[in-house]
Amino acid sequence: MERVPIQLTVNGQVYQAEIEPRMLLVHFIRDVLNLTGTHIGCDTTSCGACTVLWDGRPVKSCTVFAVQADGGEILTVEGLERDGQLHPVQEGFWEEHGLQCGFCTP
Repeated sequence: MERVPIQLTVNGQVYQAEIEPRMLLVHFIRDVLNLTGTHIGCDTTSCGACTVLWDGRPVKSCTVFAVQADGGEILTVEGLERDGQLHPVQEGFWEEHGLQCGFCTP
């Protein structure tokens, strides 16, 4: 299978990889980068569990090929924390015991 080089900045870190052109961004994030906070909930673009920020805009990463994002900046939920401190949204989940149901847990 043909492989193409890509470079993405994910959560402030630059990554380079050679991937199949058909690889979805969600699979690149989860399977190549091992960032499992971006979930695959429905695989039909309906649920939004795979939403990331791509160049500052929210996108469902199951609708984008990773090669389309080549050269772009991606922010996942893991990238929300700063200097080891939780983002206020993450802190709210922690304080209120917001848990996942388990359906899309990594």
